[in-house]
Amino acid sequence: MNFKQWSPTRWFWTFVLAEMLLWFLLPTVVRHVTPMDSTEGAMWGQYLTWGYTRDPWLNAWLTRLALTISNNHDWSIYLFSQLAVGAAFWSVWRLGKIILSPWLALIAVLVLFGLQYYNIAAVDFNDNVCEIALWPLMALYLYRACTTNRLKHWILLGIFSGLGLMAKYYTALPLLAMLIFMLSTPTGRACFKSKGVYIALLVFSVVIAPHFIWLPHHDYITLTYSFGKVDNHASFLERHIGYALHFFFAQLFTFLGACVLFAFVVMGKKGKSDWLGSPSFDLSCGFINQKKKLNAFDQNFLWIVGFGPFVLTLLASIAFGWKLNTMWGTPIQSLWGLVVVAMIQPYLTCAKLERFLIAVAVVTLLIGLGYTLSLTKRGSHSSANFPVREIAAKMTADWYQRYQTKLSYVAGPNKAVSYMARYSKDRPQALIGWDSTWSPWVNMKDFREKGAAFILMTKDSPDPRAGFPEYLLERYPNLIVLPVSKVSWLRAKPGQAPFYYRFAFLPPNNQKITGNNNENCYCSSSI
Repeated sequence: MNFKQWSPTRWFWTFVLAEMLLWFLLPTVVRHVTPMDSTEGAMWGQYLTWGYTRDPWLNAWLTRLALTISNNHDWSIYLFSQLAVGAAFWSVWRLGKIILSPWLALIAVLVLFGLQYYNIAAVDFNDNVCEIALWPLMALYLYRACTTNRLKHWILLGIFSGLGLMAKYYTALPLLAMLIFMLSTPTGRACFKSKGVYIALLVFSVVIAPHFIWLPHHDYITLTYSFGKVDNHASFLERHIGYALHFFFAQLFTFLGACVLFAFVVMGKKGKSDWLGSPSFDLSCGFINQKKKLNAFDQNFLWIVGFGPFVLTLLASIAFGWKLNTMWGTPIQSLWGLVVVAMIQPYLTCAKLERFLIAVAVVTLLIGLGYTLSLTKRGSHSSANFPVREIAAKMTADWYQRYQTKLSYVAGPNKAVSYMARYSKDRPQALIGWDSTWSPWVNMKDFREKGAAFILMTKDSPDPRAGFPEYLLERYPNLIVLPVSKVSWLRAKPGQAPFYYRFAFLPPNNQKITGNNNENCYCSSSI
């Protein structure tokens, strides 16, 4: 087909599917192990409960589903990440076509290709990536529900809002922004006179109810973690001003990538190009030569729902002293491209569109190339090159050699046990931090009965050469502490320092102890 005859819909699906395919294949090929958050989600997903150490249940359950589909292969993690990104792009595309035109909606989607949140950061399937999909879906169906008042739109709004909160409590802020929008507009206020909004609320409550029933039975563990983000050791100014300022500038800096791409349709001459005679580029097909005046409803929606979560995040940090992680901004910018495009509505010519599409393709390839080179260069300390598969295999083999039984439990710092639980063929349950408080799925009586492998690793925990904490040796007097071992990094360069780790075995109760704490020495072995 003639390149100039393509419609905005065809361009949308071509770019989005190509982006999804690229960022599915790249980590599948260049990473030896999944990123940390994905690995942690896989560890959580071994036990289908209504909540986990840091988050509600959605991330862990989806990770479990992904690994079930692939028979525990990493590629399904990256596939689910890209499905989330694809859902975000589709939501912005659908919303953009309703508020603006297909061509401007296409631009609003493709400028997001310049943000790390939709490529490099999305490789790590986690709660933030779940929000990438759900926040734009919430916005889309809020708009549709308010403008059509159709029951299916209200139901979908309730489902996606409930799932969003079950991905991460942070979803409470866009929900608050949505409520503010509804209360601030005549159309939104009128919705409270119909049954749809209350059905949405009922559906939302059904989705989140199991988690909030689960919480008090587990000492409100996820809430404790969330509110633990207040840093009492920082100064007053740092807590109530510094954290918010850092997050503010970090998000603006991240959005510069989208602004660079958008510049290709803002700058340039306004003269007609030779494509204007093409059926795909006349006014009826969405090619515009003048701005569309937005009504008050659309303007309020874009500003409040689009930027509201960002503003509320800053205000919450200022008020409560919350320390904000830059990556929490992952879902925040989903509608920013649409807001900017709607407010500016650049005069489009076919020459501008051609330059823009070429720029998007080039930037996408350059980001992919940079990601590949950064992970595959020799000597990289990226988590992609952690030799944790080898360590997990040795841990499991050593356990079998000593006790001739399945390894049921592994204990240690969060990152170390997440990798061991993920890559040991026995898929042991994880006792995080040697504390059942952070691992409510672990039956401590069964833990002592079946025994466990304890582990320390560099890069993921304190230096293993320093040994296990004294309180552990007192709590488990028959713990067999093995010498420090080492293994080469994957893609190591000559002379690169090895990756150190240390095991300790808690023998099963029905097994004869085959060692003692005298094995706790600082000699090293290698594999």
